Amino acid sequence: MAVQMTVIGLGQIGTSIGLALAGRTDVIYRVGHDHDRQVMKQAREMNAFDATQFNLPTAVEKADVVVLCLPLDQVEETLKYIAADLREDAVVLDFSPLKEVAAGWFASHVPAGRHYVGLIPAINPQLMEEKNHGITAASANLFQHATIGITAPHPARPEALKLAEDVVRLLGSEPLFLDLLEADGLMMTAHFLPQVLSVALLHATVGLPGWMEARRFAGRPYARVSSALTAENSTALGLALQQNPARTANALNLVIGALTHLRDAVLAADGPDLQKRLQTAEQDLAAWEKDRFAANWNQEGEKPAIDPGEWVKRLFLGQSLGKK
Repeated sequence: MAVQMTVIGLGQIGTSIGLALAGRTDVIYRVGHDHDRQVMKQAREMNAFDATQFNLPTAVEKADVVVLCLPLDQVEETLKYIAADLREDAVVLDFSPLKEVAAGWFASHVPAGRHYVGLIPAINPQLMEEKNHGITAASANLFQHATIGITAPHPARPEALKLAEDVVRLLGSEPLFLDLLEADGLMMTAHFLPQVLSVALLHATVGLPGWMEARRFAGRPYARVSSALTAENSTALGLALQQNPARTANALNLVIGALTHLRDAVLAADGPDLQKRLQTAEQDLAAWEKDRFAANWNQEGEKPAIDPGEWVKRLFLGQSLGKK
């Protein structure tokens, strides 16, 4: 008997999950939902799901695992909408980027007996330069050689956390357990801050004197920095920053401090200091790229690969969360 996993939101992450699990249709029945019928049609044509369902309550009512692959600004309304239809012991895996807030929404709107686990994805380093967005960027290898963080509010059911860990391994990633506050701090640094810097660059250039001419010469460096902000994530970014004011302010203060040091070195004509800062940044970038592409984070204590069917048997075929 296959476990039903319903994925809500068939963009890059959601469709990649379906593609990554394509080889396990004997134990996982993949259902996909998106508010865009054309996107669902495209996902079916890619064989990312065994079925798609436009009616959201119907899509989740028989699901053992529900995976939310949505922008932050859509998570609360979606939880409200599906709350009454989530079966008892269902596990909701949430890929949105602000976990403490999302976990609070879950606790407020979803009946007891359902389980929230937040997932924080990184992607295959070979795909980090991918230019496409949404479903066109989906890949069965998206999560290979990457890390997915796992977090949940206290007290969390160990069985739900174990299920999340097994799903992460099935996707080809290494799990990393975090608490909610730690997870949100990491996301501010690695996910939101680049988008904020993109906003700052655009505000500091577009429309200012000289931009009419400068825009002709804006090339790859400008494109790389500014492209962190997209039409798809601007609303969610605003909500995330408002919901996380202390971390946002701290991150901005760190950036302002770094820029101030660079400015002062330039104004003081302190060439050695400026060059040292630039060289340090270059070395830091090279070190990070080396580590990220090697993806060899856990050389000690590696866990063996799991049988993709074991978590299904353990959690849902006679050993469900409710029977533990």
